[in-house]
Amino acid sequence: MKPKIGQYYYAPRGRFFRIFQCDHVSETGYTGTPVMTENLCNTAEQARRRVYQLNGWNYKTR
Repeated sequence: MKPKIGQYYYAPRGRFFRIFQCDHVSETGYTGTPVMTENLCNTAEQARRRVYQLNGWNYKTR
């Protein structure tokens, strides 16, 4: 699922996960800017939880 403009998403960066905010969406992909005010996350689950909070979605554990 592609994020909409303004939504947050996470992606791996080295050993950590960084949170991004979507800037541009096209038919072939999307781009985003790193949110520098957010800390790097150690696990994908931690990043996922934070992205849900930032987007205002209800988080359910897997």
